[in-house]
Amino acid sequence: MHRRRILLTGLAVSGAELIVSIFYPVPIYATCGGAAVALLIVGMVLAWRRNRHPPAALLLVGQSFRTPRHLNGVFMGLSCLQLATFSLAATREGWQALLGVALFGGMVAVMWRSLWRGHGLILRPSGIEAAKSAGTLTIPWEALAAEQPGRGPVWHEIKLAYAHPELVTMTGWTPARGEIVFEGVDPDFMIKTIAAYAAEPDRRAAIGTPAELERLREGLPPILRGIAEIVEPAPARVTVRRIVLALACFVVAAFASGWLRWLSMPLLMLAASQSYYAFKGWRAAALAAR
Repeated sequence: MHRRRILLTGLAVSGAELIVSIFYPVPIYATCGGAAVALLIVGMVLAWRRNRHPPAALLLVGQSFRTPRHLNGVFMGLSCLQLATFSLAATREGWQALLGVALFGGMVAVMWRSLWRGHGLILRPSGIEAAKSAGTLTIPWEALAAEQPGRGPVWHEIKLAYAHPELVTMTGWTPARGEIVFEGVDPDFMIKTIAAYAAEPDRRAAIGTPAELERLREGLPPILRGIAEIVEPAPARVTVRRIVLALACFVVAAFASGWLRWLSMPLLMLAASQSYYAFKGWRAAALAAR
């Protein structure tokens, strides 16, 4: 409910900005640009705080286990909405701004389902419901192979192995059926949980009960109870590449002229995000080396 109120408020603010921009365009450019950067920073900080120490725990809702759905993605989506508003207001300066409208408006449209509902997993005795950015996968336990492959390329992603993929149903746009995403829960704990139910059908009836959740947590080492930071250490070359990319984006944004100036705000945001990920990867590598 909170995420929907925030989204509706963001839409109302963007509408008001567009109306005001008819009479006062320059202040609205500054307002939208500043709001986009601020919302992006808020989203990144919330993501870091929520997912830094994800616990080995799930939410009990009805007869199901669920992963939490945090608000960091909402603020990042509203950042894209502000950039789309900025671009739409700037069309009075030149048609090139329509590129920004198409880019950022398209991003908001693709993400809207995830922004409105959140993304994450619901585990029921019948199977898994995986809400993704633009659609939902419904995966019966019978569709999964007994042996599951484990982690994906990023920490909050799990790759699945199917024995009967034809049993999987999809709503919306879900091109990658072999990957599910979530947040706020230790990834190794989620892998262990899904693998256990895929291999042991007799345990599925107990899904959604406190006793079963405690059984899943039995014998977990401290690292799987959220005590250790879940950040993959970045090799030095990756950190250097991110820093170089951030500097390049900053220089281009600072000295852009002509039609390139319409790209200055996205480039500054890309520079900020690359700097942030470079710091996270470097810090994790430094801690791992101790």
